[in-house]
Amino acid sequence: MTEPRVPARVRRVTSEDQARELAAELQRPGRRWPVVVISTAAGHDTPFVDPQRVLDDVAGLAEVVVIPTGDVSWEFSSGMPPDTQVYGGASRVYGTDLEWVHQPRRSPLHFAYSPDEDARVRDRLIGDVMRFAVRAGIVGAARSAPDAPAVEGRVLGILGTRALVSTDDGGQVTVAEELVLPDVPLARVLGPGMRVTGVLDPVRRLLDVRGMLPDADGLRRAVHAAYRVGQVVLGRVESVEDEAVRIALAPGVHVRVRRSEITGNDLDLLSDLFTQGEVVAARRVPAPLDGLALRLDDVDESEDEPVPAIALLDGGPPWLEPPEPEPELPRFESPLIVGTLVERSGVGPVGAGPAPPSPLGEAAGPAGAGLAGGPPTPADLFGLRPSAPDDVGSAPDEAVRARDDVGPVPTPPDGRRKPTPGDVAARHAGAQDALPSPSPSGTLPGTAPEPAGKAARDLSLSLDAARSRAASLEKELLDDKVRRRQVELEVDRLLGRVGELTERLERSERRAEQQATALRKARQEAARLRRRLGDAGAEVPEERHFADDEEQLRFEVLTEWARTIPAAEKAGRPLAGYTLGPRFLDSLTDVEGVSRDRVVWTLVMVLTGLALDMNGLQVHRLRTGAGGDDPFRHRDDGAVCWRVSLQVNTPSARRLHYWKLPGGAYELSRVVLHDDVEP
Repeated sequence: MTEPRVPARVRRVTSEDQARELAAELQRPGRRWPVVVISTAAGHDTPFVDPQRVLDDVAGLAEVVVIPTGDVSWEFSSGMPPDTQVYGGASRVYGTDLEWVHQPRRSPLHFAYSPDEDARVRDRLIGDVMRFAVRAGIVGAARSAPDAPAVEGRVLGILGTRALVSTDDGGQVTVAEELVLPDVPLARVLGPGMRVTGVLDPVRRLLDVRGMLPDADGLRRAVHAAYRVGQVVLGRVESVEDEAVRIALAPGVHVRVRRSEITGNDLDLLSDLFTQGEVVAARRVPAPLDGLALRLDDVDESEDEPVPAIALLDGGPPWLEPPEPEPELPRFESPLIVGTLVERSGVGPVGAGPAPPSPLGEAAGPAGAGLAGGPPTPADLFGLRPSAPDDVGSAPDEAVRARDDVGPVPTPPDGRRKPTPGDVAARHAGAQDALPSPSPSGTLPGTAPEPAGKAARDLSLSLDAARSRAASLEKELLDDKVRRRQVELEVDRLLGRVGELTERLERSERRAEQQATALRKARQEAARLRRRLGDAGAEVPEERHFADDEEQLRFEVLTEWARTIPAAEKAGRPLAGYTLGPRFLDSLTDVEGVSRDRVVWTLVMVLTGLALDMNGLQVHRLRTGAGGDDPFRHRDDGAVCWRVSLQVNTPSARRLHYWKLPGGAYELSRVVLHDDVEP
């Protein structure tokens, strides 16, 4: 029995029965290939996205289906799970694993509002097809073939989600982002000039380079080698829990950071501070055994420069980049029908200055004639003006030309006048009064009257009737054009509204990410200010194991050292000998605004020698004064006084003073405020 093949032709759904069958087929378990469904826009017979070009790009990987918007698409939607439908010019790819049934975002919806967006939407559909095809095993299966020959080459460049590779045999192949790391942009894995090796799909000319990628253990070793304890590093937020955040230092290398290492405010919601996929800066701190540990509460992003992220492949770019602030997006206002009419007619909005003159000057033609002598008529707005009567040399026509040149024409003595633009506009708005018409005789004061006679009167009446009929037809034509234009503008407005809402949603999502980052920084700063003011709230009663304060402190230091220093490093990072100065325990109690855990952890960093390598602790020798040229403090026994930061970026930040003795031991002096420079 031969295995079914992916259809090689675009499938078109034309009936409601076919729509129901398609909905059932998409939800059937065991479907072998992804399906691309492209809908037509309302009022259009063909979609804005070219289905044949999509099929050409995904041939053998997915089926392409076109469905019209209307009764057919409504029937299709009624048979689909909520938020998974397609209609109105939208498109989406349905994977084979059916995760999209319960998680519609796994099958993102792509909108095309005009044929100009064909390329953009097509690229996104192709990317989704590749992603689903890899998961279905349609692409990349050749990697497991033992006899598949390896192909080597050099990366020529990166274009979006594709890399162009020149092979050593003179050919050219493509590396797809979906065949590398789907959750990492291809430009963060490969770079121009890199050597790559992989298995070639000869039909699609796709090079599978996943065999080059290190596994999770290899990436963990790379992280340990690249990031030293105390350095500020970049990580990507993978998930946000109530009490912790998981941060990836490399794909598959995750670190769970507890709330206490992020913020000291119990009211903070971590989901308000972090967004999945966000790049954050964190400080690496010692961890037990061969583990990895991070802190975020003592990182000052304005001063602490993170080290470059590791490269996932030799010679490749860093896999993460520091986040850059996004520019403010311009506001999008949907046009009103009246505003669009005025704008397209060349007349400025109400309250605006005069419109610039036409580049054609006085020869601009009939479409602009009415604008010079008065308000625009509907004919002016749409470029339509009633044609002049045949009797070119008649006095009324001379009056019209005179009006166009010098302004409004006075009303003749007999009270009969030509309709003004205001008359036409009022009539169009629904006025029931008949439009005035010129005098039947067509004469003006000072001209000779027509000869009397029945024939002349009949001719005049016939001419008036013809003019009236022509005016009526012209008005009907104008009304039809106005109505048609209004419909077109309404369609444009609705399309613009859809685009506005989509853009607003994307903008809101980006703004939410930015605000989450800003909120996290603001709350961290607020925590620093609370510590500066000594208003950190009620302290948790400490758990005591010894009645003597010094024995209790030594127990806490030893416990923190055992928990923090990895087992493999304990022999090389022992606790140095130390004594407590006469004022140390009192200062530890008297100076508020800093947690005891922070003091104990800092003591471990000092006594193991790690503090010197941690920029955030700002270890330096204490001087006799505040000046930079004041001498260092030392005692007669040769001991030198040192100062380490318990807090950073706070005017009244807490500091720890200690003496480094000549034999290598330490004497803990005091916990002080920033301005206290006494030992």
